[in-house]
Amino acid sequence: MLFLIIGGLNVFLAWFIWDVNAASDWLSFLIHGFVLSLALFVASIPQIFINIIGVNPTITIALFIIYCFINGYIAKNVAGYWEEESEETGE
Repeated sequence: MLFLIIGGLNVFLAWFIWDVNAASDWLSFLIHGFVLSLALFVASIPQIFINIIGVNPTITIALFIIYCFINGYIAKNVAGYWEEESEETGE
């Protein structure tokens, strides 16, 4: 259920922010959410280790800002894998 929500939310945000038309059936949402969760977890491993070594509010805020861009880039690329071709009339 969580993967469906994550996949659906990422498809909506990719369409809203970057105009990426990704597939929008429930199976695509499920796989999309699983792949996105896995990719974000792998990308967050350095952040987890840095937070274990030393928890400091300045470091935490800096990592949050940096990882906003990293996670956004990953989410956009994952949504791009399910992008549907738009039909153009060629007029």
